[in-house]
Amino acid sequence: MTRAFPSGFLWGTATSAFQIEGATRTDGRGPSVWDVYAHTPGRTTNGDTADIACDHYHRYPEDIGLMRDLGVGAYRLSTAWPRIFPEGKGQVNQRGLNFYDRVIDLLLHEGIEPWICLHHWDMPVAIEEKGGWRNRDTASWFGDYAAEVIRHFSDRVQRFVPVNEPNVIPWVAYNLGRHAPGKQDYASCLASIHNLNLAHGKTVTAVRAEAPAAEAGNIVSLGPVRPHYDDEAHREACVLGDALWRRVTVDPLWLGTYPEPLRDQLDGLVKPGDMEEISQKLDFFGLNHYNPVYVAPHPGATWGVAETMPPTGAGPLTDVNWVVDPGAFLEQIRDTSARYGNPPIYITENGASFHDALRPDRTVIDKERIAYFEGYLNTVLDAIEEGHDIRGYFAWSLMDNFEWGRGFSKRFGLVYVDYPTLQRIPKQSYYRLGGIIRENAL
Repeated sequence: MTRAFPSGFLWGTATSAFQIEGATRTDGRGPSVWDVYAHTPGRTTNGDTADIACDHYHRYPEDIGLMRDLGVGAYRLSTAWPRIFPEGKGQVNQRGLNFYDRVIDLLLHEGIEPWICLHHWDMPVAIEEKGGWRNRDTASWFGDYAAEVIRHFSDRVQRFVPVNEPNVIPWVAYNLGRHAPGKQDYASCLASIHNLNLAHGKTVTAVRAEAPAAEAGNIVSLGPVRPHYDDEAHREACVLGDALWRRVTVDPLWLGTYPEPLRDQLDGLVKPGDMEEISQKLDFFGLNHYNPVYVAPHPGATWGVAETMPPTGAGPLTDVNWVVDPGAFLEQIRDTSARYGNPPIYITENGASFHDALRPDRTVIDKERIAYFEGYLNTVLDAIEEGHDIRGYFAWSLMDNFEWGRGFSKRFGLVYVDYPTLQRIPKQSYYRLGGIIRENAL
């Protein structure tokens, strides 16, 4: 039976600057924390770096052609803070803005709406040396960067988001130390939460001032947080893990308050006027979803809680050991609608890594990914039928790319990248999703 999506449903795909652009020393770009992290021995799989990545910086016309042929109506990209402000603040690098001018103008020529995310984890080293997200001043410097980008592109871009998955930065970069800058420090983790929220608020202020006709939203990666074992210690860890993973960078934006059990610690960082700026009205909720998150007590983690491997029997796993569970996706959509007043929701990332093999005939038959998309898109339709205001879906990702600490060892793309040659090869899932988009039905 064919199931149709609503008329006007927005189909898109998403990438991030650091993961695809390469050209890390080109046209005045400054170094980012991820450049330093990836070049530190032992930090990434096989010592992989994103110096070249997918070379999108030079190959963007081909990549936009792939989007056009896929049939998407929108593309969620991130601008690289160190490409536009090599020192994080001060002098604008016009060549950086010129690159995104070229990308955005070609997107519009092909009928694809650009969505700009201002930060996908690639903080300039010069800002990190001043304390990075641990330093309250960083929120103001980020606000200046955001205002410059929003002002420059306000004639062509109608949707802006401050930070992709701000919850990942405190949790993974400062609590577990597995992302740049690779810290494990309680005070830094706590400060980064509030300063990221401040940066969000200052960006919304910039959108309202520089592009009053544009929309501003948030993008956060959420999955239900579950205890690894059903006992008291794990249930307590789950309460703390849920607050750290799902609530601390969402509740302040939408509810104007920090969640228990962290309110007392975080309220100590709040200055007069902070929560009013942080909790300005938003136009949409960007929901990234991949998997339910299982947690357990962990004495080696800064907060004493850490994500675990899924328990035995939790469900089939992707190539990065994330549980395939469309039911958890529906649970998360329901929770988001109920907790935050049924906001307009865009699924701003959803996808899966599987072991993709390039066949002798230069094709990639990725049946597992096709099944994944069909299962999760059916869940989107279920949620819409329940009355949740879901207005669009962005697949992660357009193409295989640098997957942070995993380097190039994992593939999430609709398009296979043959890294030795950088040839782009659409996978079978690319053609299947393209058919769904053309029909606006599953």
